[in-house]
Amino acid sequence: MVGAMTPHWERTETPPAHGGPFYMRATLTPHRSLSRRAFTIVLVGFAVIDAAVIGFFLSRGAWPVAIFLALDVAALWLAFHINYRDARAEERVEVATDRLLVSRFDRRGRNAHWMVSPLWVRVAADARAVRIASAGRTLRVGAFLTPEERGAFAAALNAALAKARAGAPA
Repeated sequence: MVGAMTPHWERTETPPAHGGPFYMRATLTPHRSLSRRAFTIVLVGFAVIDAAVIGFFLSRGAWPVAIFLALDVAALWLAFHINYRDARAEERVEVATDRLLVSRFDRRGRNAHWMVSPLWVRVAADARAVRIASAGRTLRVGAFLTPEERGAFAAALNAALAKARAGAPA
């Protein structure tokens, strides 16, 4: 049981075991507009076009242009590499009768977990994230979601918390 049902957040290194029932189990991940396959197609297409332009400039004796055009392909690859690495981050939110658990996993695999009693939690979506507040402390989740997704997630989380508070069957 979380802090004997107190309104205070507790941080743990590992999530506590819980067999359910769960009123909500959500995993939030950043959206990526291109799959890896689509990115490969874009990068290859970009490289082919650059190769044609490089050939034109090399035939004119403007070899420094080739260096800069090769660098732009490398910069595009690097930007997407960083983007896909950051996509490994995720947030998990679980609502059960005795706890609300928020877990964060960063791109390097590090994680942190926060728990609080669902009896004391207030949830609201704002311009930057979904705020989960209890006892004067606020935890923000879903900062990478669109405004519509944040609103829908906040509504679903509020509904799950209402069921957990009422002890309704999951």
